[in-house]
Amino acid sequence: MGCMMAIMLHAGVSASPPDSPALSKEAVFGRHLGAADEQQPIIEFSFAPGRILHRYTDGRLVAEIELPANWRWSRSGREGQPREASAPMLALEILVLDGELYLGDERLTRYDYLQWPAGFRADTLHTEKPAKLLVFFDPPRSGDPAEPRIVRTTATDWGGSSVSQRDTGVALKLEIRSLFKDDVTGRWTWLLRAGPDLVLPWEVHRTVEEVYLVEGDYRLYECLPDGKTRFDYRPGGYFHRPAGIVHGGPDSGSPGDILMLLRTPTELTVEFKDGCSAR
Repeated sequence: MGCMMAIMLHAGVSASPPDSPALSKEAVFGRHLGAADEQQPIIEFSFAPGRILHRYTDGRLVAEIELPANWRWSRSGREGQPREASAPMLALEILVLDGELYLGDERLTRYDYLQWPAGFRADTLHTEKPAKLLVFFDPPRSGDPAEPRIVRTTATDWGGSSVSQRDTGVALKLEIRSLFKDDVTGRWTWLLRAGPDLVLPWEVHRTVEEVYLVEGDYRLYECLPDGKTRFDYRPGGYFHRPAGIVHGGPDSGSPGDILMLLRTPTELTVEFKDGCSAR
């Protein structure tokens, strides 16, 4: 894929023309874990083995974590380990990518979601067989639940997206499964699925959008300071797009079905554009 799979991690585009807007240092596009991303112990998850997709400048973290069979952890730290050795308390959002994860006696299977607030210590996570997770580590925020929340994803839980039609009058061919929504701040986590040949207009959001591709292949164009830039995502692909970047366009799309997880820290609004512009 060559330059189409270029990765811009935690850096602006130094070659931008002087009058072009600079990218946020948090911007990440076209991120895929590769051979250079060796497994490492994720301190924030009791040293479970994983690979980091994104570490924010404020300490937040996104990681793929592969748990062995008979793994066990509580908020007090790994069994047999002093609590002082554990990382500071962080809120967790977990999507089970493969295998099974248990919260106490509750079993989570593929594409089930767990939200575990930072201050809750009563339950224990464990596995009986190996499991693969997508985990977001965040500081405590207003709107976090008081206790862990489990959301199971079944075939009947999907509905049409209303965001684009509500804001622009254009209905896109896609379905969503909401996992968490804070009605006060608009913070949102959800699954999105769509079929082949999804045609996207050029659009822009007033909030950060963070996306992990769970299934399928997806071609997406971003209007960056250096111009229209293509990124090809495969399963495990990730991006963190700052607010105000025009993206999509009629050349974006997928040859087959796709499934992705999305997160925004505030209300998602959509404004359609006539073309690609970095401004």
